[in-house]
Parts: sequence; C-alpha cells; structure tokens
Amino acid sequence: MSQKPVRFRVEAQEEIKLAFDWYFQRSPRAADAFLAEIGASLAQIVSNPQLYPQYTKNTRRRVLERFPYSVVFQERDDIILVVAIAHAKRRFDYWRGRV
Repeated sequence: MSQKPVRFRVEAQEEIKLAFDWYFQRSPRAADAFLAEIGASLAQIVSNPQLYPQYTKNTRRRVLERFPYSVVFQERDDIILVVAIAHAKRRFDYWRGRV
C-alpha cells in the first residue's frame, strides 16, 4: 500500500515557522532539532497513521518527545492533513475551527 501525501493547513505551517523562529532566537541548534523532530514525526505518521490515538474533532495526535508540541492531523481518503502544530500550553482545542 502506498503512503498518503502530507498536506498542511496554512495555520499549521505558520505554527511551525513561529516555533522555529522562537527557538532560533535562543539557539539555532534547538531550532534545527525542532524541525528534525517535526520531520521524524511526520514520517512516522505517514508510515502508520492509525498508530496514534483518536483525539478530538475526528483528528489524531502525535506528541513530540523533546518539545512541548503535538502534531494534530486527520487521515483522509487521499491525504494526511496536518491541522495544527499545537503547543501544549495553549487551549487544547484552539484549532478546532480548522476542521
């Protein structure tokens, strides 16, 4: 079975950019590590999206290991849609209007 392509909501892309910029101001190495963990998480999601538990609003969530973020996504028939890169300290469902 072929893997589904990943697509991002514009807001999720902006969340990655903002987090990267925040980490980069403090440590370029931390910023690079953040992007690497996002990339590894996406690879794992694409490989087996059903591995991650149902979350809310017909989404699933993968919690990052080293950073206080989660990848919130929907598995659709033809794609994996990243709805949010959600910070653990924000209201948990701030992104729900995106789905």
